Amino acid sequence: MSGKDRARQAVREVGFGVGTVGLALVLTLWGSLAAIQTVFLVMTLGVLLWTATTRLDRLRGPAGWPRPLLFGGLAILAAVNASVFSFTGLATFLLTTGVLAAALMVGLTRVLRRVGA
Repeated sequence: MSGKDRARQAVREVGFGVGTVGLALVLTLWGSLAAIQTVFLVMTLGVLLWTATTRLDRLRGPAGWPRPLLFGGLAILAAVNASVFSFTGLATFLLTTGVLAAALMVGLTRVLRRVGA
């Protein structure tokens, strides 16, 4: 990857992060519960899309195995969503738990199919 490509990718990722934080801030200050749930569902669908389409080297570490922080974080987030659903009973959290579990399985399947390749 050339220097220009890396710089372009870094700007894209920083811009996405700033946009996500900005959206979270706006929703925290002025968002309704329905708006927050909708955005959260769309974000988890984005995670599923990202794990299904991103380059494989972003999902696996230097040795070729799944990145522990990425997949561990997805597993923890799915568990937290399941816990929040059990306390609140909001169907959105049950749906996002399923989406996150699917993202975890898609990403792990993509990485483990290529272990040693």
